[in-house]
Amino acid sequence: MVESYSDGLLAPFAKYMSKYGDWQISDLGASILVPKSGYHFNSILVRSKRLSYSSDKSWEFTASVVIIDKENFSSENILLFQRLKGYECELERTGFVRKNYRFHSSPFLEYLQNENTNVYINSSLVEILNQESSLLQCIHKIVPDQLSVRLFSQPIITKDLDEYSRKFKERYESPSELIWNISIEKFIDVIFSKKKYFQTLDLIIELLEDISINVQRITKETEARL
Repeated sequence: MVESYSDGLLAPFAKYMSKYGDWQISDLGASILVPKSGYHFNSILVRSKRLSYSSDKSWEFTASVVIIDKENFSSENILLFQRLKGYECELERTGFVRKNYRFHSSPFLEYLQNENTNVYINSSLVEILNQESSLLQCIHKIVPDQLSVRLFSQPIITKDLDEYSRKFKERYESPSELIWNISIEKFIDVIFSKKKYFQTLDLIIELLEDISINVQRITKETEARL
């Protein structure tokens, strides 16, 4: 279920985060924050997701870093897209009392390799993010439920694995744009501590910005080597 920024708990959330940019509503009713100048991401899509085990909701913040949009994407950019696909990663948390966070390559990439695609798994971005001490400190303060860094692709809606693999291969071999999506999912409860609630929002923006800077940097470095 997607809520607009005028609904429920998203109202104080939206008012507070207006200091970072302007809110818009997409054609599908999703809330989008378009940042002020100076940020390395182009927008943040905000969605609420109801938790399966309760009536509470978690929030998903997805920052989009547009490298090449549809209007400017050409066949010359396909190889860059394919190289960057191998950088996709996600955050893993270990430990119960003392939590430890590390990025690792997306497990889905191994599946793609087994499906006879020419995906090459590259851990360069993983290594960069794991060496950013300030970034990891920010993650420890946020305690995200999920965090992933992936190239945008139109969702493939099917339960058939063969059909999914076929459609994925088509989109991998013939992409139409190059956009990084950085997604953070976090349960935020404004009822118990409004101060902590707003501090968490600030940290999420900081983390999205830090990762956006890194994906832009590694994109430029990869393009220069092609």
